[in-house]
Formats: sequence, C-alpha cells, structure tokens
Amino acid sequence: MLKLCIKNKTKLRSLVLKNNALVIFLICIAVYLANGVTRSSGDSVPNTLLAFNLLENHTLHLDAFRFSYFVDKGFSYAFAEGNNGHLSSTYPIGSAIVTFPLYLLFYLYLKLIYHGDIINLISPNFEEHRLFFEKLAATITTAGTVVIFYLSSRLKFSKRISFVSTFIFAFATNTWMTSSQGLWQHGISNLALISCIFCLLKANHTSHQTKWLLLAGIACGLLPGIRPTSSLFSIAIIVYSIFTYRLKAVFLFFGLVSAIPSLAWNLYYFGNLSGGYSKMFHEPPYLFTLNHFMSAFLGTLISPSRGILIYSPIVLFSFPGACHVFKLRFNKDEKLITCITISSFFLLLSYFFYTVWWAGHSYGPRFITDIMPVACYLINYFLNNQFFFKKKGTKNNYLNLIFMIFFIFSLLIQFTGAFSGIPGFFWNGIPLNVDKYQSRLWQIRDSQIERNANALFHKIIKPCTRNRLYIQGLSGIIKQVTDEKGQPINSIISVQPGSEKVLKAYLENIGTSSWYGYQSALEKGETRVRGIFYNSNNQGVKEVRLYVSDMTKKHETANAISTISFPQETGTYKLTFDLIAEGVDEFPKNNNINSSYTFTVIVGGKRHFSQEIQVLKPFKSGKVREIVKIPVIVKNTSDFMWQNASAHPVNLAYHWLNTSDKVIVFDGERTPLPKNVAVQSFQKLNATIKFPDQPGKYYLALTMVQEGVAWFSDQNTTFLKIPVEVVGQ
Repeated sequence: MLKLCIKNKTKLRSLVLKNNALVIFLICIAVYLANGVTRSSGDSVPNTLLAFNLLENHTLHLDAFRFSYFVDKGFSYAFAEGNNGHLSSTYPIGSAIVTFPLYLLFYLYLKLIYHGDIINLISPNFEEHRLFFEKLAATITTAGTVVIFYLSSRLKFSKRISFVSTFIFAFATNTWMTSSQGLWQHGISNLALISCIFCLLKANHTSHQTKWLLLAGIACGLLPGIRPTSSLFSIAIIVYSIFTYRLKAVFLFFGLVSAIPSLAWNLYYFGNLSGGYSKMFHEPPYLFTLNHFMSAFLGTLISPSRGILIYSPIVLFSFPGACHVFKLRFNKDEKLITCITISSFFLLLSYFFYTVWWAGHSYGPRFITDIMPVACYLINYFLNNQFFFKKKGTKNNYLNLIFMIFFIFSLLIQFTGAFSGIPGFFWNGIPLNVDKYQSRLWQIRDSQIERNANALFHKIIKPCTRNRLYIQGLSGIIKQVTDEKGQPINSIISVQPGSEKVLKAYLENIGTSSWYGYQSALEKGETRVRGIFYNSNNQGVKEVRLYVSDMTKKHETANAISTISFPQETGTYKLTFDLIAEGVDEFPKNNNINSSYTFTVIVGGKRHFSQEIQVLKPFKSGKVREIVKIPVIVKNTSDFMWQNASAHPVNLAYHWLNTSDKVIVFDGERTPLPKNVAVQSFQKLNATIKFPDQPGKYYLALTMVQEGVAWFSDQNTTFLKIPVEVVGQ
C-alpha cells in the first residue's frame, strides 16, 4: 500500500510539473506573438529559406536567390558564393537544422491550405509568409527554451523560486526582444545550451545516465553549428563530462555526431570549418587594443542604448548567485554550473574585443542574449540562499526592494521594445546609421529606450498630425543646407557617383502648428525635409530624407540631418529640398514664401573600373564559329552601379587572344545584364561566346565593358583569361 501511495504521489507530481510547463509554454507563445510583428534582419534570411528551398526546389543550393528581391532589399550580404560555384548562407545553418521540423509543418500547411500556389520563394509576394513563419518559429523555439529552463530550475529549486527565475529569463531579458522575435542565432543557441544543462542535471540525479548523456551530446554538438562563439559552452560541457563521468562520457561523444551536418556544409561549400564567415570578414573581427576594450566593456555594460545593466539590471543578482555556486563547486551540479559560468565569462570577454560590439541593428545588447540562460539560472541561487524568501531584517528588506525595482524596470524595458512598433525599431538608422556613428550609443537624450518609449506612447495617445487644421497650420523655411563640417552649400556640389555625404539643414517654423521630430517616433506625421533629384529632363529620379529633430513650435528653429546617397549615374542634377509631414501630406504651398531650397549636383569624376568573373562550368575546347552559352558569375567591385539600360550600359564581353597574347578578335559578343548591378553585388549570366574562324590554341579573355566609355580590361583591372583549343568542324 505504501509503495502504491508513493508511486501515485510521484505520478501526481509529474502531472503537475507537466501542466506547469504547458502553462508556461502557452503564456510565452501568447506574449511573444502579441505585438504582431517580426523583429529580425537580413542575418536570418538564409535560415528562414533553407528548409522551404529544400522541400520546394529539392536542393540545398541557394542559387535561386542570387537574383531575388533580397538583393534589392540590401540583404545580399547574407548569401555567400561557395568555392563550388553555388550560392550558400553567409551565416551558420544550425538554426535551420534545429527548426527544420517546424518548417516542414509550415510547408505542409502552405501546400494544404493554399494548394502550393504561393510557394514561389523568390517572389516578393512570399515575403509576408517568410516573415510570419520566422516569427512563429522563433516564438515556438523560445517558448520551448523557457520551459526547459523552468524544468532545469525545478530539478534543484522550489516551484516559487523556479517561477521567478523563469519569468525573469522569459520577459526581463533579451530573450523576449531578440530570441522570440526573429530567427537570430542567439535564440536557438539558448535552446541548445539550456538543453545541455537540463540533460546533464538529469544525468546527475538518475540511474539512466547514458540516455541523458547522449541527449546532452546531441545538444552540445549543435552549438558550434548554430553560433560559432557558443563553442565555448561545448568545450565546457565536454570537459565537465569527462571529469565527472569518466568512461561514461563516451555516450556524450556519441551525441556529438549532431555537429556533422554543419561541418559538412562548411567543408562542401567553403572548404573550411568557419563557413561563410570566411567570405564575410575582410578584416579581423577582433581588435586587441586597450582603447577598444574599454569602449566595448563600458558600452556593453552601461551605454544608454546597448548596456546590459541598463536594459536588464536584474542580471546583477546573478553575481551573488555565482559566488554561492563557486562555494559549492565540488558538488556535481554546481561543478557543471561553474564550468558553464566560466565559459560565459570568456564569451563575454571576447565580445569586449569584438569590433562590432554593439551588435549592429538590434534592440539592446543582442550579443549578451547568449549568456542569459546562465545568468538567470544563477539568480536561482541568489533567491534560494540569500535574502529574497528566507531572511528578514531591514537590510534584507532593502535588498528585496531593489530586486523588485530592478525586476520591474527590466520587464518594462523589454515590454517597451516589443510593443513600440516600427518607428522605435528604426532608431538604429535614424537620423544616422549607428554602425558608422557609434557616438549615438552614448547619447542619454534620444537613447534607444527613450525613442521606443515615445513610439509606444504615441501608439496609445495619438497626436493630431492628421487633423486638417494641423496640416493647414504647417509652414516653414529651409534657411540653409550645409555639409557635415558646417560648410554652406549654396549653388553647386560635386560628388562621385553613388557616394554618400552627411547633409544638415537649418529650418524655421513660421506656421501655427508644432513640428514633431524623429525623437517622437510617430507612425505618421513626423516633419521631415524631403529631397528630390531631378535629371536633365526634369524627371524625379531619386528621393532622400533629412530628419528634423525635436518638437519645434512657432517661430522656433530646428535642425535636420541624414546621410544622403547620391545618384549612381554621372550627370548634372537638380536637388530640391522641401518640407513634408511624412506619411500625411506636403506642407501647404504659400505663394508669398519660398519654403524650398535648390542647388545643382554634378555627379562625375574618374571612375574606378573593377570586376570579378567566375566561370561556373569550365570548358577547354570548342569548334570553329560555334556559338555557346557559358554560365558565369560577375561581381561589381567598381565604385559605381552597373546600369543595364542607359546611354552607356555595362555588358559582359570578351577578346580572343593567341598564345602570344595578340588580340585576334577584339569585339566579342555582348551578354547584357538582366538588371542593374549594385556595388559589391553579383549577377549570374549565360555568356554568349562565339569561337574564332580558324582552329588553334587561344585564350578567351572575359571582361565587362561600359559601351562608349571603356573596356574594363583596359583600366588596370584583372580579367579572366581561359586557355581554349578551337578545333575544326
């Protein structure tokens, strides 16, 4: 009877635990999806396409996306040209491997519901589905990560403590704003890491160690292929397992076979273990100087727009937790947590030397998301052993109050980012790109948090920017436009094709309506300076914006600033600036006031002609006068866009040379570009080649040519020269 009662009690506890896990999972799903948007970047594009591409196009090659709209959107950097001539992902594919079961379900859903009519992966119409499924995959995997975190906590701590630390992990850190909002590497890395911790903790408390070691090995093997820097965790887990389980650790090594797909991918496409990153980094990604270390160290910790102690100050309580773990480091469980904590320290240290320590365009300290499972697990020890639940007294009450303040503040910061909408998300690029102007990371005024808070406020309390009386009261004067150094631009400016310059405008509000600047983060209605380039035929060919700052009332002055990209084509343009309420209307015209500002832009100068050409299907011979099509890839390494339809288009052509390098055929057949090719972008072509009239040994010299301007091969640039034997008919 006693054994039966104990058995029933165990089943009941297991059922309650499973129900708690289900409730946590559903709450996370609901909260993460509540904002209705996907927050990611081009970094995640390949991993959101790989499964669909395999299932629909039956290939792992990403060649179909070489000319897709992703290139036009500026995401070409996410795709890398493999050494084998096929297009691949610049970023590790571990996220695609882990989420493949989900994407299989998504694919079947599309097939069943839409009968496959919309599964055209390279069509812009598919982008809506890609983003939706990316958000759904990120949400489900992150919710699963939170559940495993809770189950891991419950193996050592009470239900109440586990709930608190799990809530912190799920909603008071970048787990919410990074992991759950898009298929970044960080979220999937967190899933693999916490799975390792859970499996090893289970192995420590069960007789079925081999099963849990094998599962831990599988998760451990996935880590490097998801995010290479997470290899530090893999090393710690392997070392811990060897010293703890001795010979039994071999089962963990069996699980490491999960690393094979990612390693095989990198070797097949790039011939190395680093994968597409070898194509991405032209300079070392780490900078080992004291100045850079101090900047990255302080920035990662306390900068207003990236500091972890600003976005999630609650993680401070992981430090006393770490101290307690270190005291218990000789216990089997604490030895594991100690190893993982040491790995987290070295990972954090590595980011202090990383050149782009601010993690590009993201909300808050995205890189630090990698160590959040560890930091939050350490908080369990603080809650359990220090003050929060057990000890009383004035000192402990103060500490508990600080804990609650930090917790609520961290929660509100993540909530603000999640629901601020698109204007808040655009903080990174408006008014100046934070990747080029890192000083913005240190601005207390108009920090990323403040901008997102303003966006959220204006979503709830909408200003009257669409009111007719407000629009009629808009009026202003553009008094002067200067360059970045403050030098006035009065009538003429000369620039290189496609160059960029920071321009500033000085304005005065002479209307009755106040202006809302970019700090207000409105969906619609911000006052901006619109610039339109007009060509020699007075046709508008390009629009740009300068972003007005602050709230500007009647008779007050304001500034506007932005980086302006000039036209790619040489020529003389007229650049006219005027004032608009973005997304609402232009400022009303007043015949008595000249509110526009116009000057001439001369786009010219000596161009740098440069090219890279790769033949995808090598050939060694051909017949006289035979015409063939040869697949090639051309890359624009010039300093101007290659136009395919202009007065001087750029085409692919060739020369035929004899073995003495004497030109036999100068004007080879032309292969036109199907579209404009931007700088540093590539294009696949089927080059038309006509063989010479006489048999013999030749060289085929492939080169680009800008018609009526220059042959690239004559401009001190490299061109492709292939030995070919021409035989008779």
